[in-house]
Amino acid sequence: MSISTNPTPRAHDDEIDLVPLLQALWLHKLTILSATVAGTLISLCLYAVKPEQWTASTYITKSSLYNLYKEVKGNEGLASATPQTVEPQLYNSIQNDLFYTAMGVMASQSITLKETVPKSGKNEPILYIVSATARTSEQAAAQLKAALDTANNEAVSLNLPALTAQNNVRAFNTLDEVKIINNKSATKPTALGAFMGLILGSAFVIGRYLIRRYKIKDPA
Repeated sequence: MSISTNPTPRAHDDEIDLVPLLQALWLHKLTILSATVAGTLISLCLYAVKPEQWTASTYITKSSLYNLYKEVKGNEGLASATPQTVEPQLYNSIQNDLFYTAMGVMASQSITLKETVPKSGKNEPILYIVSATARTSEQAAAQLKAALDTANNEAVSLNLPALTAQNNVRAFNTLDEVKIINNKSATKPTALGAFMGLILGSAFVIGRYLIRRYKIKDPA
């Protein structure tokens, strides 16, 4: 007696046929569309009650070494105590101390600082975007101006106290007018709400399809 060793073919019961699944999605397209619309409306309602936020920003960079040298050498109190020939590294160090002290003061006042990469990378000053955010455009502009003035004054008084009263030395230079933008935009939240509604509606239809499929396959 011979015994057959060929295994009995097994049906791939666990595989999901994509055609019926796609048909189920198309059959319930109104459900998915309704969920998408609902997500969009919810996001629009949340956007409507969200308070406005305005951001004022400008560019800053290190102060000019030439202007710094001229101001320091022109001050009688420092000129007498400073040798006639001074290494350029000294003024470069003063320039860095002024700038980074001002940056620290601005950071302590919740001012956002972001470095921008030079386009060519050759002999271009490193720029920083400084910005302040508030409920109104006037508050944002005033907050940024106050922070810039305070940072400049404190940096000069800490590093060059003899020149504080003259108010000529700058810890940094501003390179652009203050720009004010409204951060409240409906585009992103609306798109996100529609996308989430689409995903949830599709997941609901797919879940119902899988439950019915397994109930039919295993009625017990």
